[in-house]
Amino acid sequence: MTHPHLCSIPTPDHPITGLMGDSVVFLPNLRYMIQIYRGHWKPIAISQIFALLYVTFMIFIPMQVMIIINNARDIDAAVQNAVLIGIFAVLTGIFCMANTVYAVRIAEATGNYIRNGIFARIQSFSFGNLDRSATGELLTRLTSDVYQINIGVQLSLRSLLMAPFAIIVSLILVAITSPELLWILVVVLLLSTATFGVAMFVMQKQFQTRQAKYDLVNNNLQEDMAGIRVVKAFVRQEYEIEKYRSTNDGFRLANVNPLHTNAITMPAALFIMGLATTLLILYGSPLVAAGTIKIGAMLAFFQYTFIIIGQMWMLSMLMPQIVSAEASAGRLKEIWDTVPDVVDRPAARPAAAGNVKGKIVFENVHFRYDPKGETDTLKNINLTIEPGQTVAFLGANGSGKSTLVSLIPRFYDVSGGRILIDGVDVREIPQDDLRNIVSVALQKAFLFSGTIVENIRFGRPESSYDDAKAAAQVADADSFVVAQQDQYDARVSRKGQNFSGGQQQRISMARAFTVRPKILILDDSTSAVDIETEGRILTALPKFLTGVTRLIVASRVSTALAADKIVVLEKGEIVAMGTHKELIKSSPLYQDIFDSQLGGLKKEDIS
Repeated sequence: MTHPHLCSIPTPDHPITGLMGDSVVFLPNLRYMIQIYRGHWKPIAISQIFALLYVTFMIFIPMQVMIIINNARDIDAAVQNAVLIGIFAVLTGIFCMANTVYAVRIAEATGNYIRNGIFARIQSFSFGNLDRSATGELLTRLTSDVYQINIGVQLSLRSLLMAPFAIIVSLILVAITSPELLWILVVVLLLSTATFGVAMFVMQKQFQTRQAKYDLVNNNLQEDMAGIRVVKAFVRQEYEIEKYRSTNDGFRLANVNPLHTNAITMPAALFIMGLATTLLILYGSPLVAAGTIKIGAMLAFFQYTFIIIGQMWMLSMLMPQIVSAEASAGRLKEIWDTVPDVVDRPAARPAAAGNVKGKIVFENVHFRYDPKGETDTLKNINLTIEPGQTVAFLGANGSGKSTLVSLIPRFYDVSGGRILIDGVDVREIPQDDLRNIVSVALQKAFLFSGTIVENIRFGRPESSYDDAKAAAQVADADSFVVAQQDQYDARVSRKGQNFSGGQQQRISMARAFTVRPKILILDDSTSAVDIETEGRILTALPKFLTGVTRLIVASRVSTALAADKIVVLEKGEIVAMGTHKELIKSSPLYQDIFDSQLGGLKKEDIS
């Protein structure tokens, strides 16, 4: 973080704790966020000292003007006071600049802190949390919402303390120099407070609606950009354009409403200033003519009125931003307070991959994606997988194959029952240790921007270039990688779009192999490669990962034929289990799957 001496706020590694109770009504979300400054008040205090010095010297200037006018015949005193005005003006500028510099730096440090914290929080989310969070919405909160807080902090440090201080001191000086006119400033303050208070109340809901509409725009944009090839393939460009236009128009209207409300504040400030001027002339002029008030005091009063109106106007500019920041803080607080569905238990024991044999036992496992729902995605799963076995999971789409294997590395937690690795409940193993034991080539291959070798070594960055190459050879990726101009240092574009689906899957599998796990899960990760390539991968794999337990989610019977055990699922339950030869005789469902895919072959010829 830049300028650590000014604002050394650390990156958070845990959510903000609930310092503020539910009883807090006024700006509860911003008051909640203020906790990030605990232990780091010094730069904020310095910025406010500069703000107070700035406004103090600014307020002293009308006093000097009053003295000069009231004592116009004393030339020497007039010169001295004029010099003082010049000095005060210079000091006002210096302290104003110093306050602004601190405000900007603290605001940027705050934005940096929150972005780091929210990003870290999102990284801690479990698959279930991510299933419920739209990508576009998360992007909005990391960008627009953080920006709103950044601006709110900056403007607050520049005006929130300084403006009330200037108003109070101006009132005191007016009470001393021209108490007969003090009531005019009281009227000004009451009108200003009522006007800006109502505007702030109205805008709070309007800003919340605006950010929600902004989420919709980002979600629509993110989804459409990701699926633009499908859009073009099915000639749906006009439909998507109209849908985006509709969403964007909704955001435009939601964005205009708070601007319309805020537009009232400037005319209101000008009206109040005009009213104050009118009252001053009507009631002040007779007092000057009667000698009750001197002309210098009258002029000073006029200047203090402008100072007060000016500070009220600054507050009117600040209040909408604070309201906007409050709405954004509430949306960020939702993320910060989100508890991951899957967490390490306090008593979780570290597990070294080198000591794991790889035996997996499912004991009466049940699972549902919606904890409040009534329908189980998986039910009555009882299964034992011995170390070093190759087990294939077969079934129709939606039968629960991918869900079942995703419970082993705790992408989700079981709803009932338990899963054991070498007799230890997976919930008793820290997640990081568990995922060093269990490596997964996910159903949908995903590559990061960078190089091929960086993607292959992603799960084990310390692995050597030769390790990455060996893993790529097993995944049958080496042949197309070495054909690249830069071979393993060839660039990978965003999401790996410069490689075919089959190539992406093979690099993804190489990434899983490089980890050298004790349990390997291939979650339909060969679906985009041809049967011949798939056969080479499955043949080479046992030699590369000796003694490793291999779980293969298969959509093709050919993938499962050579497995030590085939598990057939239907509607979330295991309906058959055995080798190919056993199942082809005993399982009608397996026979149907076989006939639909390999019906042209003789069943007795398949071993």
